[in-house]
Amino acid sequence: MLHFSHNAFYLGALIFLAISLSNFIYVWLCKIWKVKITEFSIFLNPGFSILKRNINSTIYQLGWLPIGAYIKPLGMLKEDLGSIAIEELPFSFLNKSRTKQLFLGLIPSVVWLLALLLSLCTLKGPGNILQATAEMLSYILVAIKTMFGLSAANELVMRTTNMLIDKNIISFALTLLISIFLVLTSLSKIMSIYSRDEKNINWLIKLPGFIVIILGVYLTFWKIPSFVFSFFSFNQNVSYILSFILGLYLIGSLAFILTIILVKLKN
Repeated sequence: MLHFSHNAFYLGALIFLAISLSNFIYVWLCKIWKVKITEFSIFLNPGFSILKRNINSTIYQLGWLPIGAYIKPLGMLKEDLGSIAIEELPFSFLNKSRTKQLFLGLIPSVVWLLALLLSLCTLKGPGNILQATAEMLSYILVAIKTMFGLSAANELVMRTTNMLIDKNIISFALTLLISIFLVLTSLSKIMSIYSRDEKNINWLIKLPGFIVIILGVYLTFWKIPSFVFSFFSFNQNVSYILSFILGLYLIGSLAFILTIILVKLKN
């Protein structure tokens, strides 16, 4: 029998709150630096969108796949510049300074690092942030060893039980999720560099990138999920996943509605 998991629901809600915060900061900076946004999407939308609105030449979309959100500024890629009208070139992303481009690109990572810091603070208090960080790094190292069969699973279970004594399980889980996200994000950045089809790059230089791509896909879609799910029953996994997704959908939908209301109020 499936049961609603409040912890998984809160975790999903907090994750998408961080995503929404990074999106709103991105939009705010684009407005200050006069960068035109062509697409604003809450959730991904392969194939179709649940809701789609075109307001002032910006497409606002509520997708159906709750694994992220994205904002597409005008002239994000060099290939796009040829199709942009001359009068709109000053409002393109690539027309801005490299410092501004870099800063916009770093916004999600900065927000996630802030969320990670807050999560660590709640585990042991602001005064013991270094101790909480050391404990989590030690715990993650044991988890990695267990994942690859270098340590017994019962040791990880024991460590988890001890780690959760007098701690907020939501903050604990959020810390782990954000840590994994930041590692996978770093891998994806490397993947994007090596995935560029540039003829002047030797295949020996590209080889490490291909290895990173394979490793990233393996960890993201198989090793980490199968490892985490192995500690719970099938019903528990289904309950946690559905509750987590419900939390994502609720905050994502509210963020989309709030965005549309704010945009229309400014018109």
